[in-house]
Amino acid sequence: MRSYRGAIIAVLLTPLLAKLHLILGFFIADPLYLHSGLANGIVQHGLPTLDPNIAFTSHALGHRAALDWLSGHIPWWNPYEGVGSPLAGEMQSAALFPLNLLLALPNGQLFMHLSLQLIAGLFTVLVLRRLGAPALAAGVAGILFEFNGTFAWLANAVVNPIPFLPMVLLGVEATRAGVEAGNGRGWFWIPVGLALSLYAGFPEMAYLDGLLIGAWTLARLPSLPAARRAAYLARVSLGAVAGLLLAAPPVIAFLTYLPDAFLGGHGGEGFRHAHLDATHFIRAFSPYLFGLQVQPMLPQDAFFWGGVGGYAGLGLTATALMGLWGRPHRTLRWALAAWAVIAGGSLYGAPIITPLVTSVPGVGTAAFFRYLPPSIDFALAVLSGLALQDLAAGTRVRAARPYWAGLGIMAIILAVGVVLAQQHFAFPDKPRSFLPSVGLAVFGALTLIVMGIVPATGRLRGQVVGAVISAEAILLLMVPTFSFPRKGHLELGGVHFLQQNLGLQRFFTMGAIQPNYGSYFGIASINHNDLPVPQAWVDHVMSRLDDNSLKEVFDGLDRQNRDGPTAMDNLLRNIDAYQDVGVRYVVTFPDNPFDWFPSGQKNVNGGNIPIALGDGDQAIITVPNPGLSDVVDSVKLLIATYGGKSDGTMTLTACADDACAAGQASLDTAGDNRFLAFQLDHPLPSVQHDLVITVRKMGGSNPVALWGWPTPSDSGYTLRVNDAPVPGRQVKVALSTHDGAAFKRVYTDTIMSIYELPNPAPYFSAPGCTLGPQSRDVVVANCPAPAPLRRRELFLRGWTATVDGQARPVVPDAPLFQRVDLPAGRSEIMFRFLPPYMGWGYAAFAAGLALTLVGAWLDHRRRGWPRWSASRDTLTAVSDPR
Repeated sequence: MRSYRGAIIAVLLTPLLAKLHLILGFFIADPLYLHSGLANGIVQHGLPTLDPNIAFTSHALGHRAALDWLSGHIPWWNPYEGVGSPLAGEMQSAALFPLNLLLALPNGQLFMHLSLQLIAGLFTVLVLRRLGAPALAAGVAGILFEFNGTFAWLANAVVNPIPFLPMVLLGVEATRAGVEAGNGRGWFWIPVGLALSLYAGFPEMAYLDGLLIGAWTLARLPSLPAARRAAYLARVSLGAVAGLLLAAPPVIAFLTYLPDAFLGGHGGEGFRHAHLDATHFIRAFSPYLFGLQVQPMLPQDAFFWGGVGGYAGLGLTATALMGLWGRPHRTLRWALAAWAVIAGGSLYGAPIITPLVTSVPGVGTAAFFRYLPPSIDFALAVLSGLALQDLAAGTRVRAARPYWAGLGIMAIILAVGVVLAQQHFAFPDKPRSFLPSVGLAVFGALTLIVMGIVPATGRLRGQVVGAVISAEAILLLMVPTFSFPRKGHLELGGVHFLQQNLGLQRFFTMGAIQPNYGSYFGIASINHNDLPVPQAWVDHVMSRLDDNSLKEVFDGLDRQNRDGPTAMDNLLRNIDAYQDVGVRYVVTFPDNPFDWFPSGQKNVNGGNIPIALGDGDQAIITVPNPGLSDVVDSVKLLIATYGGKSDGTMTLTACADDACAAGQASLDTAGDNRFLAFQLDHPLPSVQHDLVITVRKMGGSNPVALWGWPTPSDSGYTLRVNDAPVPGRQVKVALSTHDGAAFKRVYTDTIMSIYELPNPAPYFSAPGCTLGPQSRDVVVANCPAPAPLRRRELFLRGWTATVDGQARPVVPDAPLFQRVDLPAGRSEIMFRFLPPYMGWGYAAFAAGLALTLVGAWLDHRRRGWPRWSASRDTLTAVSDPR
């Protein structure tokens, strides 16, 4: 083991050094700043991760689960999403995953992801060690896998199961070695790794990795004596059974939730006929050749960036090709190569291959093109480690052919990919923004060149190649981390207001507090951004609350039909239905949701350009014929502050119908890409005809920008800047004709405004009874006669209740909620949620734990304490008589 100490230290230290700028806080990696809607002063250049579910599910819901554990509760249920929803059964929260406890810490997700990388690298080293690879080869393979493309580009729950692929395979190799030696060694890491991959919260990834584990297990079968093959398969299978038993609690919670859940695109045919655009295949090897993440992006590229799950790299793939030809573990090498080719081909819709892969049960219903890359990267990392073993052990002549074959094939792939991609990708308008990707592409090409000019002596070539491909993997993963913002601050005043005043009722947000961050802060929001999500709740939203919302994302912003009713339109139309689900507060951006917008302006999106105003610059905006008879007390303009850098003040004069009014606003606290409000010195009595707005920037050293949106030439809107016309552009204008007349505004800051609804329904209600709620799960009732208690929490199988310690049935109360019958007099009612059949789940877990521990004990009894003796190329176990 001592000879591998350097490799282990390398794989444990390298990720910490690569992300030191995030650990030390030079860049902000906390999703709370990036996606919660609660931060000011955030400036990003590019995307650090492709999937915002790093925040909405993994971070927000994972944090809620961690807090539940720390408060002594198993996180089976989340009362803060929708009208209540399963938490552990939702899976993406990874509610039962041990590493999830790190999310209770500040910046905990960064340390959770670092932990995943360290585990991935460590167990890859241990797998290569089991295969007899030298320490250098094992260490390089570990670095290649812990810096894989999925860790680089995705950070939601997809990445959680990745480290447990090599953990399970370590158990497979240990089992095989024990069977081969005839001592029946145990398989401890098989059940532990398999169980953790399911606790990790993304069963699709765990399943696809399981297919590679099965292929690996079978590939190792022919090298065993025929008489011992059955024992090998039996012990691996027993380990898998023990792992599934250990994972019974989350699996049962998930499976019992599915019949009542909306699954989005994961039902029916799912993703069987989907794949990535083949013109992007070169990005699998040179990921930044034509721009960094999502830049440049044509309309047809949107699906690629929304569906891609990682990359491999030129050096990694070239070295893996070299590893294909070595003699040790020949069957395993070809099995890993076949996996990489078949799985990789399916990502891009290869004929025959893709239909074959999606015909495997369960694959076509998952986004396999996003979830297969980690297993491909692992296969390539192992092949690369074996290639370095070959280079270290082989003669110059024997190693030369596969070496040059690998380099040559990758050079051809790079050339063909560049030629094909040039016909597809549009280069950005600003060449300077393209320079980083050019530099990274050149680095990839240099990787091949350096590998090609290294002297042919085996050990030196292995060392240089290992260093070069490791450096490539590290650099490619680090690139997105520099897209995190450098500064920003949270505005939590509105959150604190809700924590102090919401009680057991709920709020509805239209953007300021993003969905699921109510769960993060322990304030109940009816919004959701999740899959799976309760079907009954989705149906209720679409039929009673907001028929133009997306089913997966009920955030008060996204629309099925951009020209259809807004979230505010449907809120005003369905106000009674919102109050009936217990909504007390409506959270909006700081601008008044009841403002008047010019026709067609409110939903216009895309094509906007900043129109800068420096000190003394003036803009004149004409809004044609508003036709308002109500008084106007403030005017608002949509501005950009260049990430909060704008300073000084702006003055405004608004004239209509022979009347004028003036106002001014400070830019020092103005929100970026938000409306800037000018309170008028006196109201305009009416705005029946053209409204002319003159705005001037005064003082300050940094400019401000008006957003200019496209407008037809005959629309009547005009814009002049310093007396020069700006044709075809309009500025978004909002007029406040009343200050929250529909609802009472109770809080406002630079992030949000909060409005109170007049008659929200209570969380608990029982006719004729006096109720004293103690929490969401406990209420004390005093009833003069028997009465039904209504609880406005979603009814699902698994809810039970006790009345004064005696079990009472919980029945559905249409259309969503729960009801329990109360006796006359004083009683204490307690509610509890436990997924159906969880008693069996606990029993299965106990059986799996016992099986695992017995196997580990028997393993110890058979072999004693292991003492490892390792040369550069071989590894043997020696029993210690102690």
